[in-house]
Amino acid sequence: MWWLGLSALLLAAQGLAEAPGKDTTAVTQPDYTLYNTREQLFRKVFDVVDKHPLFMEVDEVPLAVDDYEAILTVVTVEPGGLSRDHDDKMRLLISFGEHGRELITPEVGLRLLELLGQLGSEMEHTTEALTPQQKLLRRTVFKILPMENVNGRKLVESGQLCERKNGRGVDPNRNWDAHWGFKEPDYDPAEEYPGSAPFSEPETALLLALTNSFRQHVWLNMHSGMEALFMPYDHLADIPPGPGAQASLHILQQLNTLHCGGRCAVGSGGKSVGYLAHGTATDYMYDVAGVPMSFTWEIFGDLNATFVDCFKMFNPVDSAVVEATISNWAAAVVSLVELLPNHPDIAAMNFEPSSKVAGTASNQTALAVTRIITESEQPSDTVSAGAEAMTHDSEVHGGTNHAVLQHTDAGLDSEPQHNVLVEHGHVYTNKLPAILNWLYVLPVVILVLLVVLLKSARKGRTSWLRMRQRVV
Repeated sequence: MWWLGLSALLLAAQGLAEAPGKDTTAVTQPDYTLYNTREQLFRKVFDVVDKHPLFMEVDEVPLAVDDYEAILTVVTVEPGGLSRDHDDKMRLLISFGEHGRELITPEVGLRLLELLGQLGSEMEHTTEALTPQQKLLRRTVFKILPMENVNGRKLVESGQLCERKNGRGVDPNRNWDAHWGFKEPDYDPAEEYPGSAPFSEPETALLLALTNSFRQHVWLNMHSGMEALFMPYDHLADIPPGPGAQASLHILQQLNTLHCGGRCAVGSGGKSVGYLAHGTATDYMYDVAGVPMSFTWEIFGDLNATFVDCFKMFNPVDSAVVEATISNWAAAVVSLVELLPNHPDIAAMNFEPSSKVAGTASNQTALAVTRIITESEQPSDTVSAGAEAMTHDSEVHGGTNHAVLQHTDAGLDSEPQHNVLVEHGHVYTNKLPAILNWLYVLPVVILVLLVVLLKSARKGRTSWLRMRQRVV
């Protein structure tokens, strides 16, 4: 009667193919009660800086190219007090909002400034000996770009929610002179047009000038679209050789444990992101500018969002997850600072490594926030009866419940046995009918799977068919 099963499966496949799907035109709109507009965000950035004039300052640097102007806002944070000599300090250059559609990352930048303001104020007013964290911060200087791609963000706020490029259609993260202009077979100009030449865009030209003057030890480019902690290379599926790269990898692995619950992909962006990217800032910083620690962090991604629902794909929409994401990754930057002395380039500057990274107040808060994120992603608390029995037996009896096994065996023995031949005391089972049944059904199963996959692809829900939405 195998043909009845075949008919049922064919009808099911037809139903799956013809069933009406969800409305793929539904697009999540930004909730500006959860997110700041660009104007609101910069107003808050300036307010934070104004509150801490002894260790914070802000500069706005404009540049026009062919009647196209960009302004780079740079906040300098020096918790030990503003100075002009940074040679003996750890130097971090951190960019948020390089892609306009990633609204969550500038929010992290704002929260980081607030956190550093709080930590700096505590150092100003303490009468006790400095903690290991405070000693490190006193010898650290940050250059923070709250929103690198302001013109691209303007387009997003005007309704172009999938826009990642700048105000004239160039991807700032493909405009760097590191393997620039190379196009993979899946190159998509709508997502990653690299411009007419390296540094053709004022956004990247301004950032290059800042890099050349600041000479940072750490470049951190914060993005969204998935959960990952990347280091070079983006244009290769490998990390660089040498002890420095291995130390960077180890730092990212520790951050993955502290702030990502072990969920983040760690290592080369080119290996883990699903495509190779050319002309990226992170590769340039490492290979050309000589920045020893060059990182790209991907802090959030909804892989179940449809291809056209870009806001939901790149940004959390639940208020609790928004707050958890912002708090966690702002605190992760402080964790990074505490881990830097373990890198050989920083160790040579005679910094004391912090041996209790997870014990600081900021990291305890971050770990609590990470648990909120992790718990919100766990499935419901349902366990099969068999798993419950095994757990009970292991914990209470210290072993397996053999009575259950005997009951199961008895149940099997009570079933009628077909296609069995007993000859000379040996039992032979004829397995040919079962094999033939599977041969009948297998093509139908494959057909059903293909129908389901194609239907999902049309809805934009199949992640491996929609990776043309770039994250790096």
